[in-house]
Amino acid sequence: MKPEQWDAKAQKYRRNYAGFSDANHLLKKLAEGLEAAHLLHTAKGKVTTVEDLRAVAARFTSGKQAQPPAGLLEHLDTWIESAKRDRAPSTIKSYNTLRQHLIAYSKLRRLRLEFASLDVPFCEAFKSYLLKTMSMGNASVNNQVKNLKVFLGQTFEQELHEYAHFKRFRKMEAVAPEVVYLTAAEKARLFALPLAHIPYLEQTRDIFLFECETGLRFSDVQALRAEQVTKDSLVLTTRKTGDLLKVPLSPVAQGIIARYAGRADGRALPVISNQKTNAHLKTLGKLARIDAPTTTSQHKGCERVATTRPKYELMGTHTARRTFVTLALEGGMRPETLMRITGHKDYKMLHRYLKITDSVVQDEFAQYLERQASPLMRIAG
Repeated sequence: MKPEQWDAKAQKYRRNYAGFSDANHLLKKLAEGLEAAHLLHTAKGKVTTVEDLRAVAARFTSGKQAQPPAGLLEHLDTWIESAKRDRAPSTIKSYNTLRQHLIAYSKLRRLRLEFASLDVPFCEAFKSYLLKTMSMGNASVNNQVKNLKVFLGQTFEQELHEYAHFKRFRKMEAVAPEVVYLTAAEKARLFALPLAHIPYLEQTRDIFLFECETGLRFSDVQALRAEQVTKDSLVLTTRKTGDLLKVPLSPVAQGIIARYAGRADGRALPVISNQKTNAHLKTLGKLARIDAPTTTSQHKGCERVATTRPKYELMGTHTARRTFVTLALEGGMRPETLMRITGHKDYKMLHRYLKITDSVVQDEFAQYLERQASPLMRIAG
């Protein structure tokens, strides 16, 4: 090492030293080890000697400690593992998806993933890969960029690297992905389906209707225990946000709970996996003739692509929560009351789920015309 490569004031390697980030990380660990050894000796009433400190340093510079410092992927694995303490399973799944994409991209481009190489040009090329090779829409690409920024930002704060390129990563223009909801008539048709002869579809229909009646997320219904349910409400802590909610139960919801009471596993309802539920819901939607042409759109690069399909093809577990919010607002429930039930923090979050149906727009416009016409009729009379 040359003298100009060492920062005497900060006691660490400068950026012009090859591998400075890993070297500084090792120095930091060594300093922590020496400090811990000194405190341990002090606690035992002993004097720390030079030989004691040399023994500690030897453990960091020989044997297992002499292994190369952890690389970016190792740090990513550690970060994902630590995130499991306070992140929802769906969030951990998205982090693992990012890991898979980074590995696939690095193999395709024959790149070595290092903190120093994850700069703005890397981000732009990675976005192009996700967009073109993986055929993602802009919203999905943005989600990968967001997770990458979170990882790089948190490891930067932990001083695992010294590169702040991530602060200049930019998202792509994107429209919020459409989430399908059911109208009151479509919900009624689903409720009326005779399914006693197809038990697995009947159970899926019941779970979906329970979500439509309560506004709960699928993950919360899946985790719901019998002891959380009272006669007319249920109390739970949401898995995604950790909010404590008391959710009132409609007669329909109470009936569904009663139908599956007394399960040996202690769960309130027989909820299967999200993937299987989504597949069954498309079958149920088709049987219930929930087939209105429904258009969704997304950005792919600079192009906005619209796709029209029968609504049942777009049905999923997320459809129920939006159905609850939409029908509740259409029915006159105050947003403040609705937010207490669903756990939404503000109107902006609630608005993401709000879809006013064409029939409601037509009815309210007719009422508006009637109110406008009344004074004119009196004048004319």
